[in-house]
Amino acid sequence: MTDTMPTVSIIIPAYRRADFVNQAIDGILRQSFTDYEIILVDDCSGQEVVSRYRLPPAARLIVRAENSGRASIPRNDGWRAARGRYLAFHDMDDLWLPEKLASQVAVLDAYPNIGLTFCHYTKVNEALTPLARQKPPVCLAADVLKQLLSGNVIRTPSQALIRRLALAAVGGFDDTIICAADWDLWIRLARLTAFHADARPLMLYRRSAGQQSRQQLRMRRGGIMALEKALEWVTAEQPALLPALHRRRARLYCRYAWSQMSVHEAPAAVRESLAVAFASDPLTWRIYLGFLRYAGYATIGRLFRRNATEAVPGGPASHGGSRGPDGGT
Repeated sequence: MTDTMPTVSIIIPAYRRADFVNQAIDGILRQSFTDYEIILVDDCSGQEVVSRYRLPPAARLIVRAENSGRASIPRNDGWRAARGRYLAFHDMDDLWLPEKLASQVAVLDAYPNIGLTFCHYTKVNEALTPLARQKPPVCLAADVLKQLLSGNVIRTPSQALIRRLALAAVGGFDDTIICAADWDLWIRLARLTAFHADARPLMLYRRSAGQQSRQQLRMRRGGIMALEKALEWVTAEQPALLPALHRRRARLYCRYAWSQMSVHEAPAAVRESLAVAFASDPLTWRIYLGFLRYAGYATIGRLFRRNATEAVPGGPASHGGSRGPDGGT
């Protein structure tokens, strides 16, 4: 690290897990590339947690007075306070391997047209043991924007290094999107700049055991919000991308309906989600509806009874539950 303007600013949004944060910092300190600054943004965890952070002397600590309930707000606080020309967002759950930063800085230094580079990862459990099932590295398509509208190919912001000018040009993370603000950001960046993918697993992507139904509901709703936001400008600017967007939107609404049933939301709300899925892409809707039937939702027929008496809640525009990590679905 240096007292002058650093090449990289590393932003760590933190909430409660001081043990995870300290492991993440240890991984940063083992990087072969050392021209960076660390900015830890604590999202109102409480002094008993903050006092346990093992920050190096040059690190900067920002403590939020109120909990934001989402990672995008402390991420925005961090990069707006940053000085580096490249920005790295390090989720507290993850760990970087020693060559991660050096490899990515070399890419952005060599190719000014690239605004974002990301590496592959090894998926691990809470004890950092690699999981049996690993995903293959992402191969970027010729049309990265179309690829991103079909799904989030960057699973965690910890994978990426972003050119600051590119991030500033799109305004950072959209903090109105609770659980898919990273996916929304990648889509907006791909509209502006080129991407680069490194097939090497240069980080550990930690996943907790199990995924609660309520958290899945929030994540899928966040994905829907990201796609509907993109729909506003894709329709006018790049209508050729609409089929890919509508297919993904239909799949997300079907999965959202599945999550709604899992948490026993009213059938009227599930009907509404499935109706949007059908309007987006009838073929996708039929495939997923068949799968729902096969999976044992024999009572799904009730969703289509005309004389349903259940009260209609806020519908798919609502989302609730506790704080969770961002991520596309």
